[in-house]
Amino acid sequence: MRRFAALIETLDGTNKTTKKVAALTQYFKEAPKVDALWAVALLSHRRPSRPVTTTLMRTWAAELTKLPEWLFEESYHIVGDLAETIALLVQKEGTASPPSLKDCIEEIIALKPKTEEEKKRYILHQWKTLSHLERFVFNKILTGGFRIGVSQKLMTRALSKAVRVDETILAHRLMGQWSPQTTTFDQLLLHPILKIKFLSPIPFFWHTL
Repeated sequence: MRRFAALIETLDGTNKTTKKVAALTQYFKEAPKVDALWAVALLSHRRPSRPVTTTLMRTWAAELTKLPEWLFEESYHIVGDLAETIALLVQKEGTASPPSLKDCIEEIIALKPKTEEEKKRYILHQWKTLSHLERFVFNKILTGGFRIGVSQKLMTRALSKAVRVDETILAHRLMGQWSPQTTTFDQLLLHPILKIKFLSPIPFFWHTL
């Protein structure tokens, strides 16, 4: 989680494509494969389904920060991003080691069937124990995509440099329905297991078959 948070900070802090590719390449080379696979999924807009509503998150954040809801909402309106608003207003810098990216996302997925009170307890704990940047990334995973100027093509280019597989081949392997919950980094990108769902033609090809 800490390594991925640092990556997001770097990507968000530059407009230069070369720097984004370099940061992504380094991450894919150094991160554990289970974390790297989830990073590929997140940057491909394959985030887990949201376990809590943003309304609940706003209510809990206002409660934790001891702000009246109208003041929290006004802050949210000014900042324009809920994940960032919560990260800024929760004035806590956790000293505990954060979970890995894989563990964090699996915990978020496991929240879905739990009670509202259980969800609240878990999320408040994370807000209190994560650092500011980690809290921001945690919130982004909860609420939606990362708007950091990284297209799937750019990510695939960096991934190609990291694993030394042709970019076009990787782009094809990333197509179709896949999930880090049902495949591994090697199975998806390095030694793919051929399955029908990966070999389905692109829709506009049907007319040529």
